[in-house]
Amino acid sequence: MKQVVTNILKSPLHVLEACVHELKLTFGDVGVIIFFLVVSIAYPLLYSLVYNTEIPRDLKVIVVDDDRSRESREFARALDATPEVQVVAYAANMQEARQAMASHDCYGIINFPRDYALNLGRGEQAHVNVYCDMSVMMRYRQILMATTAVQQTLSGEIQAAKASVVPISLGGGTLESEQVPLGNTAMGLGSSVLMCILALVLQQSMMLGIGVLHGGVRDRRRMNGGIDPLEHTAPAVVSVLGRAIAHTLVYVIPTLYALLLVPKIFDFPQNGHAIDIMVFSLPYVLACSFFSQTFKVAVKGREAAFITLAFTSIIFVFLSGISWPRQSMGTFWIAMGNLIPSTWGATGYIAMQSNGASLAAQSQSYLMLWLLCGLYFVTASLVEKFIARRQNTKG
Repeated sequence: MKQVVTNILKSPLHVLEACVHELKLTFGDVGVIIFFLVVSIAYPLLYSLVYNTEIPRDLKVIVVDDDRSRESREFARALDATPEVQVVAYAANMQEARQAMASHDCYGIINFPRDYALNLGRGEQAHVNVYCDMSVMMRYRQILMATTAVQQTLSGEIQAAKASVVPISLGGGTLESEQVPLGNTAMGLGSSVLMCILALVLQQSMMLGIGVLHGGVRDRRRMNGGIDPLEHTAPAVVSVLGRAIAHTLVYVIPTLYALLLVPKIFDFPQNGHAIDIMVFSLPYVLACSFFSQTFKVAVKGREAAFITLAFTSIIFVFLSGISWPRQSMGTFWIAMGNLIPSTWGATGYIAMQSNGASLAAQSQSYLMLWLLCGLYFVTASLVEKFIARRQNTKG
């Protein structure tokens, strides 16, 4: 009984020793510093600069008017009046318009078929063909949005003209709709995508850094007959917990920088409370650490860390729901996304920073991150035990 009590009292000291040892390995390895600090600071800056122009304006388009009617000219004038699109020229045919797009004289082609006005006059469905440069998604989005807005406006006017005139004034006229963006007030791609990327960068940089650390351990054992001269002997649970604390300490500055400072620098949504966001980030960083310590077993060497883990970024982006709604995913993919810390980290962060949600309102994401902490703490401890047992067997 006395020995048990002694071990319990010494456990915090052993955890502290494991933490200090991990910090020494981290700051003694240039590669790890690059992934832990340089990548987690440079990547948010790089992505933010790329998406800094949130909404392209006056995108050049060319009109191919095969109908040559009053209605098609009215549509083209309304399109040119939108802030998103600028009609720079009229082409005689599609071949000429395609050549202009190939030479980057325009980014879109608006084509009115010969029967455009005829179908409108008959009350039938009329078509407007839109061709966009898909090399940059923001251009496609803006041209399509502008064309759709003009089409809806003109369709509403046509329907209103056909409606019977009501002699009694109702005071409101025809029904009007107004779009009021709540979180992403700029309605820009940067404000919608970057909020997820900022959270994901923290997880991915940690995975790569921990992978490089583990790859270094394997390389040292390979060169020293199965012995790591820098090894710190401790129970698996103690080692995993000590490392997680070290990773959390290292990531204090990158987390403050990515989640709070970058949105301020680039004027992304900043509707959340800083204290709520930092409290929320604690289980997120811990979950990322335990998650990375679990999957480090897949890394066979220092160089292999990047090859093995870098491809997961795209997968995690899709599973987070930023490119496709999670509600529309299959059960399997929803379950897979639930097991990734960045899914809940991005969900909660976007809700707080973009939409102004409180920490209490994001209790589900917050609780799920703590559950993932527990799950991956267990799996990371089992992996650490398995690695230690395998090395002892080889020895």
